Amino acid sequence: MKKRGFYLVLALILCCNNPSKAQTVKDFFYIEKDNKVLPVFVRGNLDNNTIVLYVQGGPGETAIDFGRSDYPGWQNTLEREVAIAYYDQRGLNKKVNKIDTTVINYGQYSKDLIEISERLKKKYQAKIYLMRHSYGGGFVYHCLSEFNKTTSPIEGGIVVNTPITTDYSPERYNYYRPQYLKNLTLEFINQGIDTAKWQEAYDWIEETDSICTPEDSKKWNSYVDNAFVPTKRKISFGMVTKVLFSKPYNPSNYLTRQDNKLVSDLILTVQKHFSFFEFLPKINVPVLAITGRFDDIAGPEEMQKTKDLLKESKIIILPNAGHESFLDQAELFNEAILEFILRK
Repeated sequence: MKKRGFYLVLALILCCNNPSKAQTVKDFFYIEKDNKVLPVFVRGNLDNNTIVLYVQGGPGETAIDFGRSDYPGWQNTLEREVAIAYYDQRGLNKKVNKIDTTVINYGQYSKDLIEISERLKKKYQAKIYLMRHSYGGGFVYHCLSEFNKTTSPIEGGIVVNTPITTDYSPERYNYYRPQYLKNLTLEFINQGIDTAKWQEAYDWIEETDSICTPEDSKKWNSYVDNAFVPTKRKISFGMVTKVLFSKPYNPSNYLTRQDNKLVSDLILTVQKHFSFFEFLPKINVPVLAITGRFDDIAGPEEMQKTKDLLKESKIIILPNAGHESFLDQAELFNEAILEFILRK
């Protein structure tokens, strides 16, 4: 009896001295199981009862491979504090003749985000935030504007390198892109960096004043492409194999990417009829918008307009980052995300 009591006391001491293990998750499931539609891959730490639902850009890009390969490097950073759910949008991972093109639209994609969020909240008893990169931001803006606090399980949104103009927006070519180059040239000239080259760029954009022709776009790109060298993520063989032979991908179908192209074309067609300027004032949850100073797709000028249109927002411009700010200034990016969702 004495020995048994001794071992019991020892076990209690050891338990008290050992820190509790993190409540981690690594899960895969389909929202529509029978049809294998909307696959979801969840990974990370649930100690903070928070899940970030990641919406991929493109349009038409897959997100589960983005997470499984750990392209953004979040497995050992963000996912140590919160869980991230990566999902592939409706229409992906299907043979093109099996894709129901009638459901490839903003309305259905918004409903999908709500359904996934509700499933995640119920399954893991967690708070849900949406995070999107680049074009994926359009889906989230639409979702947050259509479903308010009383009808949505979503606590807030994070838009990463997301423009509020589209390829069909006159504001992009008549104001934001010219203004981006003007501000960029003045910064370089004031800093004494390649002053002759940037003075030439400034004189050209002052005279041109809008980017309306293919020749103008080519000239504009020739300047902005040389303003910043982005961080390049090396794609290793291990990253590729983690994706190719895992659900929901079939190697032959995945590599041809015919489904991606069809979904992308359909969404870009639908985009002609949308204006994000109308969506933003309707959003009534907190939004964090992050971009890079050298992001020529979602420049600081557009982010300022985003802030003006949103009711409750915070804008962060990373000073040495481009369109993949999560790679260019990863530490600052991760700190901003965690501060927003965990209020650290």
